Amino acid sequence: MSANFISVFTLFGVNQNRVALGRSIAYAVDTLKKFQHNNSKWPAHYPSVQRVVEAPSLARSQSSGAEGAHSPFPMQRSAISQSDIDSPQQAATTTTPEPRLVTPQIAQEFNVLKLDLKLGALSPSELVHSLEKSSIASLLDGKISQSIKHLSALRERIDDTASKVLVTGDLNAGKSTFCNALLRKKVLPEDQQPCTSIFCEVLDARDNASVEEFHAIPIDGPAYDRNDESTYDVYPLEKLEEVVVENDRYSQVKIYVEDARSVGQSLLRNGVVDIALIDAPGLNLDSLKTTAVFARQEEIDVVVFVLSAENHFTLSAKEFIWNAAHEKAYIFIVVNRFDNIRDKARCQRLILDQVASLSPRTHQDAKELVHFVSSNAVIDGEDTAKCQEFDKLEQSLRRFVLEKRARSKLAPAKTYLLNVLEDLETLAEVNKEATSAELSKVRDELDKIAPEFEKSVKARTEVSENVDGSIDETCTTVYKHARKAITGTISRLDERSPVKYDGIFSAYAFAEATKNAMLEKVQDSVTASEGFARTQTAEGVARIGSMGLLHLGNEYVEKAFRPEYMFSRKKDLLSKSIKTQINAFDFFDFDKQEKVAGMSLSLTVATVAGGQVFGISSWVDGLWKATSFLGPKTTKKLIVPAIVIAGVAGAIFLISDIPNAVPRKLAKKIRGELEEMDYVHSNSERITKECRKVLGFPADELRAAFHKSIEKQGTTIDGKKKTEKESEVAFKYFGGLLKDATSQKKSVMGLDLEGPAVAL
Repeated sequence: MSANFISVFTLFGVNQNRVALGRSIAYAVDTLKKFQHNNSKWPAHYPSVQRVVEAPSLARSQSSGAEGAHSPFPMQRSAISQSDIDSPQQAATTTTPEPRLVTPQIAQEFNVLKLDLKLGALSPSELVHSLEKSSIASLLDGKISQSIKHLSALRERIDDTASKVLVTGDLNAGKSTFCNALLRKKVLPEDQQPCTSIFCEVLDARDNASVEEFHAIPIDGPAYDRNDESTYDVYPLEKLEEVVVENDRYSQVKIYVEDARSVGQSLLRNGVVDIALIDAPGLNLDSLKTTAVFARQEEIDVVVFVLSAENHFTLSAKEFIWNAAHEKAYIFIVVNRFDNIRDKARCQRLILDQVASLSPRTHQDAKELVHFVSSNAVIDGEDTAKCQEFDKLEQSLRRFVLEKRARSKLAPAKTYLLNVLEDLETLAEVNKEATSAELSKVRDELDKIAPEFEKSVKARTEVSENVDGSIDETCTTVYKHARKAITGTISRLDERSPVKYDGIFSAYAFAEATKNAMLEKVQDSVTASEGFARTQTAEGVARIGSMGLLHLGNEYVEKAFRPEYMFSRKKDLLSKSIKTQINAFDFFDFDKQEKVAGMSLSLTVATVAGGQVFGISSWVDGLWKATSFLGPKTTKKLIVPAIVIAGVAGAIFLISDIPNAVPRKLAKKIRGELEEMDYVHSNSERITKECRKVLGFPADELRAAFHKSIEKQGTTIDGKKKTEKESEVAFKYFGGLLKDATSQKKSVMGLDLEGPAVAL
């Protein structure tokens, strides 16, 4: 059976499996998009790795089954530095720290959805777990977007019947020389110094109407279209070295060359599929070009890694292979310049040991995938042995690219897809457990705070009633006290006057001073009532504060109370309110009963005096006896002097009664005016209102504090209920995701790419 027939038969099998694998990729893309959507609403937990870091070996083997279901050692890199690799004993004692916010833990690193950050002395795992949960979710979202983009590129790749072979390696490893050896002609520039500064894609000239030339694609220009010459510049092959050695104008070149060899020998013209051979800049040429090489992996089917037998795998080489292992379990490795090595056996052993740790699948098939050659001797054709070794390499590469297209074309997609599904399975399992724990936690918290909330609502009602009762009680006490004190003072205004009476000539001043003293006495009683009100108010404020501290604790902030500021703005100036004027009648008390009593007293005095002189028992009796004794005429003459004497005696009495009459008359007038003003009630009410107003401030603050506390508790409960609902939805979602990812991964793992197609 011919090689071409085998290749065509293999291609038929690839097409059958490509359809099944494409459906799985579509499922994975749809699942990742749904995960992104849920991650934006309910940030997913990102687990830490709780394990001791060991030296790199087969630390994470690929799963059994078809074609590299898992990626190898590279997946552990986020927890291992290069110093750990160089010093296994030191690495064995290094542990991944407990995360601060991300509590779930897994036994091994992620494959694709790994957050690999670097900053200072912090390890990537430490750095990731020092971030807030929302930041981790944002980073994970970005990683998922990259994975979706990569899966979409993989879908396009497996649908594309052509194959792209990337030839890469360290600077000056002989990549261009190797490519020329494959073409059996010198096309790409070669030198001891770095020659290739841009990507050089070598294609069959038949794709360009059998014209040998190269198309240079400008930087930031439009997408390349061979049928649109405005998208590229055309150069003859002789100008290639000039363009690619020192270039700052073009991003890549498309080189169309003829390969005159038969389809059974040529890689480009193989008669089965179209092949593109891409010569990449050296990995350690500069960081931008290295990044560009890494970025192109998603469009590459086969990686041919060229390394110098003299240098082995450098740090940049390991970095590239670690990254490539996300999807490519098999890497074609070319150890160039092997003719320069004296101890070839030792060189082979050391390099194969490194391959075993970097790409276990490649090491398992090392006879087909790892070749030690000297590319520079092929074009000259002088050393038959070296040419034969290279022919074996070329045939192995043909088989890998053409006959084993399941490995070269579909296996990378399957490997990457399984890595994604395994990561989704891990995330789903971790988050299902996390949401279950969070659901239990939030329900326990609700069971605890719900009764406390109801208790607070009930306490608010009780405290509000108690505060109102305390205020009413205080105000009632203050009102009664003020009314009693002021009323008592007013009723005792005519008691002994504190003003000294200095005689009739100072009677008016005495009356004025007496009036002022009375008004001041009333005013003092009002002031004393205000003082009592201050004391009662201070006690009321203290009681309200005690209620706040008792029920709210530190949530209640008690403000300082300054009782001296009460009644300071509104003074009761009685002297300005009383309109009582002093007149002559205020000095004599002509009240009817008092007048009779006074006159009777005068006549009684005269009678007593007459009786003692004349032996007369009463003034009537004395007048009758005097008339009988003196005769009518004489008696008539004596009546007028007697009346005058009596009048003078009465006047003397009235004048002597001024110190008593003035307080009585003024007190009576002031009482009447105060009663007309309703002075007692208005002042008692004014004092009470001030107390109620002042007590209202702490009462309102206490109610506001209760409202704020209850509102805060209510917000907390609402938040917990929202979290409970979200956790229930998330638990259901992650449970379904775990089930689907596990089922899909099992189906993909069961897909035998080198056997008959399996329906998924």
